[in-house]
Amino acid sequence: MSSWLTPGRLLFLFCAMNMLVYIDRGIIASNGVNGDKASQRRAAYGIVGEFDLSLTQDGFLATAFMVGLLVSAPLFAEASKHYPALRLMAVGLAAWILSTAGCAFTIGYYSMLTCRMVVGLGEASFVSLASPLIDDSAPPARKSRWLATFYLCIPVGYAAGYILGGVIAPALGWRAAFLLEAAAMMPFAVFCAVGPALDLKGKQHHTGPVNSNSELGTSFGEKLQRGVASALVDLKTLAKHPVYVLNVAATAVYTGVVGTILGGVALDRVGSTMRNALTICCISNVLGALLLVASFAAASSFAMFVPYFAVGQLALFSIQAPSNAVALWSVPPLLRPFGMAILIICIHLGGDVPSPPALGWLQSKLDNWRLSMPVCSLFLLLAAAICAAGAVLACREPDYRDEQQLSADNTTPDSDELGSADESAHLPLLTEPETSERTPLHSEDV
Repeated sequence: MSSWLTPGRLLFLFCAMNMLVYIDRGIIASNGVNGDKASQRRAAYGIVGEFDLSLTQDGFLATAFMVGLLVSAPLFAEASKHYPALRLMAVGLAAWILSTAGCAFTIGYYSMLTCRMVVGLGEASFVSLASPLIDDSAPPARKSRWLATFYLCIPVGYAAGYILGGVIAPALGWRAAFLLEAAAMMPFAVFCAVGPALDLKGKQHHTGPVNSNSELGTSFGEKLQRGVASALVDLKTLAKHPVYVLNVAATAVYTGVVGTILGGVALDRVGSTMRNALTICCISNVLGALLLVASFAAASSFAMFVPYFAVGQLALFSIQAPSNAVALWSVPPLLRPFGMAILIICIHLGGDVPSPPALGWLQSKLDNWRLSMPVCSLFLLLAAAICAAGAVLACREPDYRDEQQLSADNTTPDSDELGSADESAHLPLLTEPETSERTPLHSEDV
């Protein structure tokens, strides 16, 4: 198994898992699955129609996953210090499969709401640990592009889910959509359970063996208390890294296929440093803000609106890879899973959770979408200012990638180096260890 698992294949597997996670988001938002109440022209259909939900209840279903994500993402990040990352993913994906399949058997609103909360619990293990593993295994000259490829699956997966929901629900019923996505995730959960026990870089520096006698004799309550205390210490430690803090703050403010890829390619081309990554984020936020304001406020027709809006969205999506790269590089390796967990939480708490009601409130007060939408878009300038501050601080703050990797990342690759990087993506990720069941993942293994 370990000789088969190359960095490129690991990236493919993680991209497929990420696609399925966001296909689920698109499916529950799709017209066919989400549905509507009965009207004079058609009968009730979908979740809303079958359970007779109000708009408020329907809105809670869309954000219920945040409950599980908020609670469990830091816990999985903390557990990655003690257990192999892929095994933790297997646990989370098993919960995801059970909860998505459970959505197909719900009998009312509250059972559906509970299942959607558990979906977030299952998602937490994956979103916290996949990015650090990709960062560990990617060829040095390709890291930003690999991360861009991974995050490309978010908009593509959501769009695919929206389309699939509209196709599957009329033909097989809305419940079948959840059963099919649960079945599709099962092979990946099995792989995580039986595949190589990969460890994240930095884990080997964690003190104390997991299976010591003292650990075995510790009660569950004491272990839980110790884990919470450790997570709080990690949170305090993360706060001491200003580049990471400013990057998260900016991400919480702004959260496309071409744009996502463009950000990764641009960062690789100009040099994969934290300063360059945050500079790209700053420029993209300014361009995105100005173009979106122009599309909403100045466009006099739909034909004028589309180009401004499309290029503005492209600029904003180009932030994905550089922003996540900074989150991985600005903190010590041991803190990356916890840092990614906090980043994902901040994206949702500062983005898709409060923005719909906030925009609705603003629109109700102004009663003019040409004014309310530009006002909201101008918040992107705040994100740009935060990124600019982070770019200045990045010159003085440590980059926690190892020196050999930094040398490769900051060199614009020529044709020979490009070939070498491509070949390394097909080398075995690791070899079977002789003395231990688990093997830490190092850049020299690529």
